[in-house]
Amino acid sequence: MDTGASQKRAVRVTIFKQAYTVRTTGDVADTEALAAGVDELMNRIADRTKTEDASRVAVLTALHLADKLRSIERRAADLEERVRSFKLRGEQAERRVEELREQAHDKEERQPATAATPTTDLRPRLVALEERLAGLIEDHDQPS
Repeated sequence: MDTGASQKRAVRVTIFKQAYTVRTTGDVADTEALAAGVDELMNRIADRTKTEDASRVAVLTALHLADKLRSIERRAADLEERVRSFKLRGEQAERRVEELREQAHDKEERQPATAATPTTDLRPRLVALEERLAGLIEDHDQPS
């Protein structure tokens, strides 16, 4: 038994003065909203081009939507590249923090037990790097 087909619902919509019955597995209100958006776009294009030829208006609408999709795909690719860059910077920062931890640990082991405070304390630099790393991770986790 095909459960996907049984979950489809018929939705009656009007696009560019034509009634259509659309079957959807999604939300009926979403389907109606999409159809209303297409209808509005087609009517705007018909008004601008001064044509009522449904085929011409449909082709121009399809081109408009294809251009919009390509623009969104490019933006998504740009955002993916930024995410990769942030990940790389985060990994580099994590490696640097680990190096500084090891340096601090090695320096503490080399200090005589009676020595006072080290002349060059790496802890403030380590804390600053950890804060930068946390900021990079937070920037990466937030949607643009």
